[in-house]
Formats: sequence, structure tokens, C-alpha cells
Amino acid sequence: MPTEPARPFQPSPFSLNHRYIEVFRAVMMRGTATEAAAMLHTSQPVVSKLLARFQSVSGIQLFELRKSRLVPTPEARILFNVIERSYIGLEQIAQTLAELRGLHSGRVQVGCLPSMGMGLLPEITRNFMKEHPTIQVAIDTVDSSLVRDGVALGRLDLGIAMRQVDSAGTEAQPLVAVLPVCVMAAGHHLAGKKSIQAKDLDGQAFIATGRNDGTREAIERVFDEAGARPITVAETTYAITTCMLALQGIGVGIVNPMVVAPLLKAGLVALPFRRAAPVELVLLTPLNQPPSRITQAFIQHVKLACAELSDAIRAA
Repeated sequence: MPTEPARPFQPSPFSLNHRYIEVFRAVMMRGTATEAAAMLHTSQPVVSKLLARFQSVSGIQLFELRKSRLVPTPEARILFNVIERSYIGLEQIAQTLAELRGLHSGRVQVGCLPSMGMGLLPEITRNFMKEHPTIQVAIDTVDSSLVRDGVALGRLDLGIAMRQVDSAGTEAQPLVAVLPVCVMAAGHHLAGKKSIQAKDLDGQAFIATGRNDGTREAIERVFDEAGARPITVAETTYAITTCMLALQGIGVGIVNPMVVAPLLKAGLVALPFRRAAPVELVLLTPLNQPPSRITQAFIQHVKLACAELSDAIRAA
């Protein structure tokens, strides 16, 4: 009687359970059954038994034993990456449920452009956490288009970006519009002025933004209109680098004012740069999704800090 060909393994939906996944994840994270057992508050034999059962049920070799350590196979690493994404999702759900129950815990995920993340945002975060000490704040410091993507995909609770960014998939509201500032060392001969105009920088050593920076063309246009010809001695990608070079007396630069606050105590001088287009920022939140209470609280701190900075620049 002819034998039937072997059928490919097809796990029943009832063959897998959460305990197998939990044990597998713990072993992947800790490297041994003993350490995984400690993580799960159980015994090493229980972990080994469940892990062996999981390999049998799945039909895949997940580990090789080498020098008393369980070395994951390539298949195990692929599976672990999938499981981690699921666990991250579960953690986010748990945080949301805690907030909805009215617990004073949770997490705010913020995306912002580098000049904000390296300048004003740390102070904003400090003030927010004084009022909400049990709330975690996660900050992604990336360019404006990536901030928008993160908010649109729901990965970020809010974003701070340049107004020029395509805000598709988000709710965008104006945040602040302030003049850029001209930065220099305290000993620079222009440091005593109230503000700086393009003609003041004619012939001056100048730290320019990178050639791919969208603000560079606008600043050069201001110089052309004034007939000013600064001497470019350096180029930088980040405004914070411009400020640090200026502190060393290398030259002057023009930057987003959000970045300067932490460096003023170090001796940096930042003066309003007149006749330039203002730096305009927008606040992005997910489309058709009202911000949570903790996100709203963080937004209020952002708005307050930006308003205070705007008032200080106008008064200069």
C-alpha cells in the first residue's frame, strides 16, 4: 500500500501559547536558561522544558548549545524581531490604559528638529518633569520630514518641525515665529550691538550652514540685497556646531534661536539678525486624534517656553 507523502508542518493555532513566547523572549534577552528563569521568577528546569516544547511545536531549531550558552539560530533572531515589535505594541497599550484609568504615569514621545532638541527642549522637559515626575519623556531628534513621518504614523505623540515641512497626515498648528540670531564670542567687536544687520557682517569671518541647508539660500539672499560679503571660514551641518565654533572666536554665524539658550552662560552672545525671514515652527499631532492629557500638558510647556523666547528676542 503506497504511503502518503509527508505533509509540511502546520502548527495549530492552539499549539502555541503566550508562555512559550515569554520563555523564548527571556532566553533571547539573557542568553541562558538560568538567567531567563531568574527574569521570569521561575526555575531553570521549567524554562528548559518550555523552550524544548516550543521548538518541538514550532518545528524549528531555535538554539544551539555552545559552552553552556544558548546561541540563537538565524531563524530565532528573525522570530525574536517579530516578537519584540509585538511586545513594544503591548507596552504602549499598557501605558495608554494606565493613563485612561487616571494613573499619574505614562510616556510622551516627542520628535523635534536638532536645533530644538539640542537647545530649548531639555529645559522644557525639565520643567515638565518637575510637575509630572512619574511621566517618561522620549525624544527623537531628527529633521523635520522624519518628525512629520513619526507623527503621521502614530509613533510620536507630537512633533516640532519647520513650517515648510509637508504636514500631510498630521494636524499642524503654528507654534512660534522668531528672528534668527547672529552668534559670536563675547569678545567679538560686534557683541556690544543691540542687533545685527547684514551690512554689519560685510568682510567678517562667517560660519555658514551646510550647502544642503534650506536656510542658507535665504541668508545669502539677505546678504546680496544689502551688498554684504561675509568671508566664509567654515561650514557646519548643525546649529549647535555653529555656536561652538563662534564661542572659539572663529567667526560669527546665523542660527535658529532655539539652540542658543544653554550656551549663553558659557559666554555665547546671540543678537537678533534683522531683515531676515523669521524662523517659523509648527506643532504636529496625529491627524484626527486628540492629544492625551499628558501630551497636552507637555504641549503647554512647549508653548510657554517658545512664547518667553519670542518675547526676549523682541525686547533685545
